Amino acid sequence: MSLPQTVEVVISGRKFNIKTDRDPEYVKKLAQKLEDMVEKIKSGNSRVTFDKALVVACFYLLDENESLKKQIFELGEEIKRLEEGAKLLIKPNKLAP
Repeated sequence: MSLPQTVEVVISGRKFNIKTDRDPEYVKKLAQKLEDMVEKIKSGNSRVTFDKALVVACFYLLDENESLKKQIFELGEEIKRLEEGAKLLIKPNKLAP
């Protein structure tokens, strides 16, 4: 893990200084994705402010995050079921001579 550094990003013309230990290019890519989302939300309604668009983008991202967490959990449960099934298939038959 590298030492924290400050990365300047611009979202909808506003500058933000993000303190992070992540690669600066990665942080800038995230900022670009967020800007794209904010601009898409704002383009759908001319009365939507930057702040409102940012909140909507955050809700969208949180929803996506929660959905992905649920999918990961479900996949983990499926892996456990498959492992148990595999154990039954390879378990030595105690009735065989």
